[in-house]
Amino acid sequence: MYRLSFSANSAVVKKNRKLQKRPYIFQQLTGVKTVNFEFFLTTRVSVRSVLVAAMPRQVHLWFRSNFWLVLAWSCFWACSDYCLASDELLYTHELVAAADDTEFLVQIEAGAPGTSWEESGRECGVLKVVIEARYDQHVLLFGGEHVTSYAFLAGPLPRGRHTLQILWDKTWTRDLQERPAVLSLRAAALDRKNEAQEPLLRAPILYLRNNTIGRFSDVPLILYWERQHSPSPRLAYTVIFSNEDGGTDTERLMARWGRTTDIEWCYSYTQDENNPIEQYQGRNHETLPFRGRKEGWHPILYDVTTNNNFSDSLSDPIDFRMRPAPVEARLEGRSRESVMDQFPWTYAIMAEEMIREEKLEYPADPGSPNVSDLRNYAYLDVCSEQRGTELYFAVLLKGNERWFRSDHGDPGSGIERSGCVRSTVELPPGTRPHDIRTLRIHCRPAPVPEGKMPVPSPAAEIRSVLRLFLLEKDYRPGQNLLERVVGRRLRPGQSLALSPDSIPR
Repeated sequence: MYRLSFSANSAVVKKNRKLQKRPYIFQQLTGVKTVNFEFFLTTRVSVRSVLVAAMPRQVHLWFRSNFWLVLAWSCFWACSDYCLASDELLYTHELVAAADDTEFLVQIEAGAPGTSWEESGRECGVLKVVIEARYDQHVLLFGGEHVTSYAFLAGPLPRGRHTLQILWDKTWTRDLQERPAVLSLRAAALDRKNEAQEPLLRAPILYLRNNTIGRFSDVPLILYWERQHSPSPRLAYTVIFSNEDGGTDTERLMARWGRTTDIEWCYSYTQDENNPIEQYQGRNHETLPFRGRKEGWHPILYDVTTNNNFSDSLSDPIDFRMRPAPVEARLEGRSRESVMDQFPWTYAIMAEEMIREEKLEYPADPGSPNVSDLRNYAYLDVCSEQRGTELYFAVLLKGNERWFRSDHGDPGSGIERSGCVRSTVELPPGTRPHDIRTLRIHCRPAPVPEGKMPVPSPAAEIRSVLRLFLLEKDYRPGQNLLERVVGRRLRPGQSLALSPDSIPR
């Protein structure tokens, strides 16, 4: 909700029934008697009719003594229709804060007909959240036309009643004709004394990178938290972005990380014996102490690099921020990418952003390292412990003697890190689950970092294969084709072959 201020002669107001029915505020422009009214952008009332009626009475005075004032008035007249059309009220809700500094978990059910993440100009519905006439945050309707649940945080707010409004921000989606639909809203007050709600109360507020505003690129999709207990209790937050415009190239993202999304930890809070330790991931992946501003317990972070690293301060931020409610992730024995599996729509966003940004090769060639349609890939999760080694993967199809490799023969596309990791193998277009005959895990020596000594007796302990799947037509993950406890040691040059479980046609 936004107020505009200008003046009108009282006689004009008395003659205009619209002005009597709707509130306006007119700030005095001349010495004539004026009447004050309230005007809100969300009412969609035409200001032009008021200006046309008001200007003739003052025009002979304005042009002689108030030229610049008249010019400013004219500019407002010219752009008033655009300003009024930029935001449209969709939903209003009253928040009741029983005490000062009350915070709320807000959940809405919403859909955006006519949207498609892969099409410029109508990527998704963009909602603006306003509390007591002040901008609070944006919410992006990633689920498209499907009615989906979205959760965000609001507050802290002082004691009393507060008006929360949800507006349709049209400035991002110039070609979108149908308005988003907000079907319901539920708000629950949070309790700072409840330890279970601490992850919500400390969740970071994320400002989008300035050069992504309006481009639907590198957008935060999911915010998740983990609680770690060694050596001290630590609460850590991680963001899944739709992509990264810089950093690792797309081909190696698919080979080494099994995705084109970007997953970056952003903030951690450690309860030390004396003082809490707050840190964030700064430029060049450097861990830095957090010294920025907060709202309540919420740190404010700014995405400042093309590979989505953060800063705790920024001199010229654009008012576009997101406050998604974080979800819990229990990643012991699982890959970070498994969080995406809990929210299957993230795969469609990931794939369609590649299409819109023209990062895919056509026609697809599984022998080329260039990335093709993301439905052409087998996705796999493997858990291992590595000492001086790295892994790559290969898939053999039925009726085909060619092995398709995750690294495409690129020595820089192996995976040297331990833990549970994800990779992909590009397959010919149209490959179906029952076409997969064998998965082979290869071990080779890892490059020795400059100034380091080679690891003696390098080897990889392959603990398990957690998942092997293809994407469906709608980009959602298909059935799991392989889950196996392995318990096998591989030395450089060795490999291990596994056959998928029985797959119905």
